[in-house]
Amino acid sequence: MAKHQSKQHSQPQVSSTGTELTENSFRMQLEALLKQKKYRQALEEIKKIQRSHPEIEFMPPEAEIWLLRGQQEWQKQDFKQAEKSFGRALELGLVGDVHYWQAKCLLELNKLDAALKLIHDAFEAGTLIKDYSICYLKLLLLKGDIAKVEELIDKQSKRFSAAQLHWVRGVLALKHGQPMSALTSFYKIKRPITPEDLPIAWVIYGQQMNGNWQVAANLLGLQSSRSMFSKPKYLEHPILERLANVQQAKTKEPPLEPRNLQREDPATQDALSALAIVQLINEGNHHDAAHVWLRREPRSTRFPELETLRKDLFILAGQQALTQRQTECAERFWQPLLTEKPFNPQLAVNLLEVLDANDSQKERQKVLTQFLRWLEQEGKQKPQEWPDTRLKPTLAHLHCWMADTYMALDRERTALGALQQAERICPTSPEVLGRKGLFAAMEENYDQAIALITQAIEGGCRYEEVYNALLASWEELGDKQALTEARRRFGKHFGDFNVEAEVEVLPWIDALSTLSYGLFSRLVQTENPQDPAIRACQIFVNAVKSQPNSGGRVSLDQKAATQQWDTLLQKLSGGEQIPVLQAIALAIHLFAKREKGIAALISQYLQKLSPLSTEHPEARVAHIVVLAVKESSPQKLEYPVLFYLQSMPQPGNALANIQLQARRFGWITTLIPALEEALRREPQNPLLLLARATTYPINHPKYEELKQAGFELARRLQDAKALQAFREEQAFLSARETQSVMPDPEKFDNLNMSDMDNLLESMLQKLFGNKIPQAEFTRMLPELKAMMLNSMPDFSDDDEEEEDELDVESFFRELSSKSKKSKGRNKRGFSELF
Repeated sequence: MAKHQSKQHSQPQVSSTGTELTENSFRMQLEALLKQKKYRQALEEIKKIQRSHPEIEFMPPEAEIWLLRGQQEWQKQDFKQAEKSFGRALELGLVGDVHYWQAKCLLELNKLDAALKLIHDAFEAGTLIKDYSICYLKLLLLKGDIAKVEELIDKQSKRFSAAQLHWVRGVLALKHGQPMSALTSFYKIKRPITPEDLPIAWVIYGQQMNGNWQVAANLLGLQSSRSMFSKPKYLEHPILERLANVQQAKTKEPPLEPRNLQREDPATQDALSALAIVQLINEGNHHDAAHVWLRREPRSTRFPELETLRKDLFILAGQQALTQRQTECAERFWQPLLTEKPFNPQLAVNLLEVLDANDSQKERQKVLTQFLRWLEQEGKQKPQEWPDTRLKPTLAHLHCWMADTYMALDRERTALGALQQAERICPTSPEVLGRKGLFAAMEENYDQAIALITQAIEGGCRYEEVYNALLASWEELGDKQALTEARRRFGKHFGDFNVEAEVEVLPWIDALSTLSYGLFSRLVQTENPQDPAIRACQIFVNAVKSQPNSGGRVSLDQKAATQQWDTLLQKLSGGEQIPVLQAIALAIHLFAKREKGIAALISQYLQKLSPLSTEHPEARVAHIVVLAVKESSPQKLEYPVLFYLQSMPQPGNALANIQLQARRFGWITTLIPALEEALRREPQNPLLLLARATTYPINHPKYEELKQAGFELARRLQDAKALQAFREEQAFLSARETQSVMPDPEKFDNLNMSDMDNLLESMLQKLFGNKIPQAEFTRMLPELKAMMLNSMPDFSDDDEEEEDELDVESFFRELSSKSKKSKGRNKRGFSELF
């Protein structure tokens, strides 16, 4: 009855008089209903007026009112009705916000699949605006489809904003057991990526996952002196309160009880705030003091003495917030100061940096406009301070910053206009040349881009995007040497100090470490015979007399092989003989059948290493590596290892180095007693921890545990050698995973396209079959086949004199690297990803 009366009351009075309802009067009535948030009544009035006046256009459109009604119903937790309202808005053609709210409703109604289909369809159709593209990734994560998420951010990264990519990479890092990487990503998010999102919550959660409980406590406001005067941070949001409860349970320290300033007397309230500000300033805590100031009554004049401190306080507070990586606070403190006179150019420069970090590009555009006006005026009023030699490069630099901002806002044409303005002012400016190089790289004019950017950096341009474009251009041209040289020349200007060459493995080691005679024989036959170790491997292959048996071993013509090996060794110096002898001994051990004379043949070449060790200490290492691979009993290595380590200044590292070399040629456990003893002496040696990890199978929990512990130590100590060893281990694992999905090399002989489909399906089944549900694998199979075919070499070369070899390994590398997952244990995360 009450509903009926309300409806009667809201009906327009003009209908009883028979007077025609004018468009203007209806709009006024609609505006009044919307102002009162009576969305249901507004929609009913629209429906009625449409019958008699279909030509009237409604503002706002009907679809937007359905959205408002749905949001109102959502607030009342009437999710079923809200879902219908949002659905109606969708039917009327509304896009953007409505997709987000409809998906939230479906999740509340436990309809994850329906929510995912809604967002997927909108994403594929291009009707899901970029601001809400993250919804697709969030729903896929809730569904557990990590492979699809990784594929999307790899193949379609331009459809997501930088903040969205930072967030999803952070979440993926958590799922892969890499909380430090996750934290790095979360710190880059400065604004909510969806409504009701809370970036600081992910930072706090990342700190907790890293075990940084003290940092998390400070961020939650559990130990801040500010809590004496206001509500602590953790009570500002339910998610933060839950994180505080987790903190309490883990650390056994109860959260502080907030002493809220809910007093009736404003004067007392203001006095306490003023006292808090003074105390915090005395403690050097300008950041918290500024927050207390902002919570004061805006027009308070009770303490005029404080006003003299305000500007300096907010400048210092912003600087402190910046060092604490809370750039959103720095923006809040500095932005109001820039509107005050006189204009502070240094503050503007600092604020521009903060706005860029916060991805506040529209605000950055406003500050740049203000900055340009001030500079142009200064140039006119103070020509003696701003001669052309100073004014023009500075103006050009600011216009370049404006171009950067427009690019961040996806306004490429406007950005080009800003760059052209900068070029007209100062065409020789390094900043201008750098941006011109960026545009050249975007247009795939890589030679031009390299020339312009090199000149720009040499002239003093320090814009990181320019440096990245230079590296990308060299990479596109396939010149790795030039890329490395560019990093060596210019990397120090952009924080790229650790210029490491890519992990490179000697070809003979790479071939032997396949542990597959079929693949080994093919790899060595395509390598340069001028490499003595490769030539030794080729001699082995040429001396083979039989097909591999079921164990992958072959019969060897020992006489023929020995003659050629001895001839090869005679031509080499002592140092050059070491890798050759090691390659011979390992090839025989790994691939030759255990026939008469084979054991003696291995010993023969192994013994040749001993006399070389006097002048070449690396011969002793090669000897022990072969022993570690060859022998099955740790006792047989005890004396040679002990004798070798006694002469080494860093015995732990020397032992680890032997294990890490030997592990390439099998699962090596013969050095475990020596490694255990070394770890008792050096439990914090990252190389030893990695070496001990490799004595376990890579899918064993202890492997990941020891490797992760060693890596964290190496990273914390900035141990360059150890970090390089971890890179090499990761590259080795990638190669092993690639090889695991490859079919027998013989299957590539006389391959025709009719066999290709079955071959690809078999490889993909090995790669993905146990990682995703069978139904999903079947659905994705055509797309995966297409991806793999696209990564194959082009065999349509017209040069018939030199046939292209099908590199059976190379075209798997890209695919396998994208599918690889860390084996770290999954961490518990937020279930409310929305």
